Order: sequence, then structure tokens, then C-alpha cells
Amino acid sequence: MQEYMIILKNKKSVDYSPEELQRRLDAYRTWANNLGERYVRGQRLEDEGAYFKNNEEVVTDGPFLEAKEIIAGYVIFKAENLTEAMQVTQTLPLLAHFEAYVRPINPAD
Repeated sequence: MQEYMIILKNKKSVDYSPEELQRRLDAYRTWANNLGERYVRGQRLEDEGAYFKNNEEVVTDGPFLEAKEIIAGYVIFKAENLTEAMQVTQTLPLLAHFEAYVRPINPAD
């Protein structure tokens, strides 16, 4: 099996209640547990950060960085091929709140 990464990107800036955040976290944990040994890890990223282009810092997180550009987190899991990885990604409950990219991780040579 090959490892794949789901990269989650904010659809829009929304402040969720603590209860809604907990519901989302619980749904994610259930999803990850259902993947069993195929689940490797996942993590939410902090909002703070910097963006670089052509080796220069363009924007440091703040009011200048649009929410739609913020990478919110990632998930790494194992799948037989890209088709299966896409199927797994489609079951991720966070897709209601995020856009997602799924890509194979290039194994180290």
C-alpha cells in the first residue's frame, strides 16, 4: 500500500461554537478509527504562518491572507491506488467544511 495525503483548505472563514468544533472532531475521530491500520496521522494546522514566493515572504498571516488560501490541516493514510484514495477522501466528514486535495506521497529512494 502507498501513503496518500489529504490537504485540507478552508472554504471560508467561519467561527464555530465549541460544541460544533467538538462534533466535527468526534466525526473525524470516528472516520479515522474506521480506517484502522490504513490511517497514519492527521493534524490541524495553526492559523499563523507565512507565504513565500520566489524565495521572498509575500504575506505573513493576518488580515492580508484570505481565509480561502489557508491550508487548514492534513491527513495521511494508506491506499492501494489513487482511485481507492479518492474513494476514502470522499468519505471524510470534514469535506462539508473544507476543500481537499489528495495526492500520493513519493516514497523516499
